[in-house]
Amino acid sequence: MKKIIYSLSLTLALFSGASFATDNFKLATELSSISFATIKNQFIVEPASINMLSGSLDKTGQFNLFINMKGIETGIPIRNTRLNDIFFESAKHAAVTINGKIDWSKLDNGSHKITVPAKVSLFGTTKSINFPVVILKTEEVVMVSSSSPVIIGAADFGIPSENLTTLAATVGGIKISDRVPLTLTLTFKK
Repeated sequence: MKKIIYSLSLTLALFSGASFATDNFKLATELSSISFATIKNQFIVEPASINMLSGSLDKTGQFNLFINMKGIETGIPIRNTRLNDIFFESAKHAAVTINGKIDWSKLDNGSHKITVPAKVSLFGTTKSINFPVVILKTEEVVMVSSSSPVIIGAADFGIPSENLTTLAATVGGIKISDRVPLTLTLTFKK
């Protein structure tokens, strides 16, 4: 009898753990990206995206994103290299993290336009940023997309101004803005 009770308890414990695990969501990297645009000479806009992402969202609404800056894609290989090597110094500061929590108690299944506060760590500096987003929540998928861009500045994260000056020198010394509009598209699946 003790064996049956022990076996039943173990089965219930394993089932509970499996049930808990299915309440968590994993970032679908093939459906997710973070995009920004550099602005040169006030009028030249050069889009870029970062597709090397990973992350999770748990049943409490806690989320964690990890962004590998080596995944920058501008459509021009030399520009990718220059952004990585000169501006972001990706060899030393490859990972960017974004952490925060969404209040699930206020979100039922369906679409919601909200602002999500998050801590962003880049170049050894952590800053609180509010992301205006639209969230589509279902039982199996959570999609998060920017409802408007967030403006990010290099100086906000301690990226040396010399990095931008050196980057500009590689393209003839033209002026490059130290601020960029950033948007995100994230899909989490159970």
